[in-house]
Amino acid sequence: MELAGGGIAKVVKCHNALGLSTLQKKKENALPSQGSSFLIDLARMKLLVFDIDDTLIGPDKILKRSTIASLNERLAQGDVIAIASGRPYAGIMSFFNLLQAGEKYPIGANGAAVYDEKGIALMCRGLHYQDFLDFYAKHRAIIADGGALYCYTLDGVAYFERSLFIDAEVKWNGIPARNLLAQPLSPKDPILKIMVAFANDSWASFHSSQADERNYHIIRSDPRFLEFMAPGADKATGVEFLRNRLHLSKENVYCFGDQGNDLKMIRDYQGVAMGNAIDECKKVAKFVTLSASEDGVSFALHHFVK
Repeated sequence: MELAGGGIAKVVKCHNALGLSTLQKKKENALPSQGSSFLIDLARMKLLVFDIDDTLIGPDKILKRSTIASLNERLAQGDVIAIASGRPYAGIMSFFNLLQAGEKYPIGANGAAVYDEKGIALMCRGLHYQDFLDFYAKHRAIIADGGALYCYTLDGVAYFERSLFIDAEVKWNGIPARNLLAQPLSPKDPILKIMVAFANDSWASFHSSQADERNYHIIRSDPRFLEFMAPGADKATGVEFLRNRLHLSKENVYCFGDQGNDLKMIRDYQGVAMGNAIDECKKVAKFVTLSASEDGVSFALHHFVK
């Protein structure tokens, strides 16, 4: 299901969803005076896509000054930066706000939505609240084993039982949490994804059904999380949307990541696996860089991105 749009704290319509990027418009407006140099600049423009956790940042959860400087160098050169994360729009913007001006796109909820910097959804592929209700009814028994079930709405997280995962979402992503017992949604209201989480090693008590596997795109973004998304929703879906929007070849798209939810975008483009990445990512990557703790992003930008 394609949703018409979503932004932080409100639902908004998609504006200019199929149009050219701001950077391209500026360049096209300048075309008569730029001559052939314009074409060279456009041909050299890169789309650089980064996962956040254990890619842009290490275990300390801090974006290093050296990483910020490297990203700002690429923005100054006219490259486009996207951050593709399981986090929502607000959680991604907390990192973009540390960078200088330039063309930047949040790809939120593991590819369920692509936003501009103002929070306007340019592409959104989500579910309905009824999907969460049905899923919750089927799998709620895991809560007694220490599991958690919740969903991402367009502007936050929603739950029936509050858990440490809800507290973490609020703390680290700066988003509101909605108690569905007190503030229920309507069955047709859009949501971005369904979350299953365990803080302990009790995954043996959770079993996805064949119907779940037919109805959802299922990804493991972290050993603690399974995410159930609309069919076709993936970080790579958001990357491909931006690639077409920017009119770039796949050779000019570089994707950085470390986990299973990064696998497809690493495989389909100029993939850069972090030194701390799972083996599956390293096997399909074109490049393997240093770990996130060693600022592998900067190393790759200086040595691999041409």
